[in-house]
Amino acid sequence: MQWNRLVGTFRISLKSDKVWPNDKLNHKNYLLDLSVAFNSDYRRVIKSDSFRRLQDKTQVFPLERNDFVRTRLTHSLEVAMHTRDLLIGVISKLNKKGIKIDELNESFRLLETAALIHDIGNPPFGHFGEEAIRIWFSKKGELLPCWSSFTEQQKEDFLRFEGNAQTIRLLTKLHNDNGSSETGMNLTASTLDAVIKYTAGADQVDKKDLLMKKVGYFYSEEKVFKNIKFVTGTTGNRHPLVFLLEAADDIAYTFSDIEDAYNYGLYSYRKLKSFIDEKTGTNRFLVNDGSEAASIQDFLRETQKKVYQSASKIFVDHYDEIMSGTFHEEIINEECDEVKCFHALKEFSYEYIFQTKTILDQEVLGFNIINRLLDEFVPVVLKYDKEPMNKYEERLFNNFPRSAEELYKRETESCSEIDKDYYRLKMAVDFVCNMTDGYAKKLHDTLFN
Repeated sequence: MQWNRLVGTFRISLKSDKVWPNDKLNHKNYLLDLSVAFNSDYRRVIKSDSFRRLQDKTQVFPLERNDFVRTRLTHSLEVAMHTRDLLIGVISKLNKKGIKIDELNESFRLLETAALIHDIGNPPFGHFGEEAIRIWFSKKGELLPCWSSFTEQQKEDFLRFEGNAQTIRLLTKLHNDNGSSETGMNLTASTLDAVIKYTAGADQVDKKDLLMKKVGYFYSEEKVFKNIKFVTGTTGNRHPLVFLLEAADDIAYTFSDIEDAYNYGLYSYRKLKSFIDEKTGTNRFLVNDGSEAASIQDFLRETQKKVYQSASKIFVDHYDEIMSGTFHEEIINEECDEVKCFHALKEFSYEYIFQTKTILDQEVLGFNIINRLLDEFVPVVLKYDKEPMNKYEERLFNNFPRSAEELYKRETESCSEIDKDYYRLKMAVDFVCNMTDGYAKKLHDTLFN
């Protein structure tokens, strides 16, 4: 992989099959062009309604109204901050090894933008919202008359539904800028590729391979996915900047989940201290000099700083492997106390935060809302453009935005009837995914309570 293709200005057009890699030699003011392009991407994201919706989407606590709890929006802002710190560390360490990359110096805005959009396709109610969609189709997909005619990939798009793949769909198709765009946000291929964590289609998932362990793209976006990867020269590989984005994401949610849960009263200082000491085999973390709350803040801040340094070191140590596409590990994996502590915090979150009754009850509420919405809307969309709806179904369908019908017509032009059913189901899933937590609950209560 070459940086003059990895970091470039080209934008994917859905109206044309014509794609080509960026060529540094053809740009008289190449670095300035990069700056202009990535600043444009940043503005498009910040001004989008899809980005604003993240302020009412769950990070950990569904339907929470306390100000101190993170949302998808504040989480994404924190990830953007972390990507800068990681990139600064990487550039500094590469420079010390005599490796100077102009394009990497111009990638700060690119990575910030990637951080802001990395969760933009996720449904309401956090990761349990994704699970709710998977469960619905695993239980009821085979009952749909069109299901048996779908290809394996088309079925798995719903059975293995993934917010990462929905993000690419939203960015390249669903976002329509109040009707003025048919190419999504029309971001650069480099920015789009920087959020593609996985390279597998839904029928290719392999849990043992980092690049293939989750769905990277849906059948509906296979063509645009391949175009993005061709332009950046990453076909079959991860974009190198994805390693930094993934590390920033892990750092952001791991430390913020611990902080939010403590403020929420889900665990005690003593419980966290004893857990960390046992898992790391040292008592050097969480030293209480007076206030327990202050000790936790100091511990999180100092440990986070060390994890930054470790992650950037691992990236540089394995730079050649990353650039050749042979490095298939996370970069937060150094054998040191701080990284051991980091992984211990993940375990602690799962055991003492995500499994608490407070969160589980809210997840059940979110599941029931998504389940009922799909129960009602899927039969309706399967009639769209095929057979008459009754009055009740017409009223339900009126909740769909006009842009959903327009996208369906573009995607089904010259399609078989079976493929049309696939895109009809997409309309229902897209509709639910675009909802915020509050809107999903409000719509559910308005229609069905």
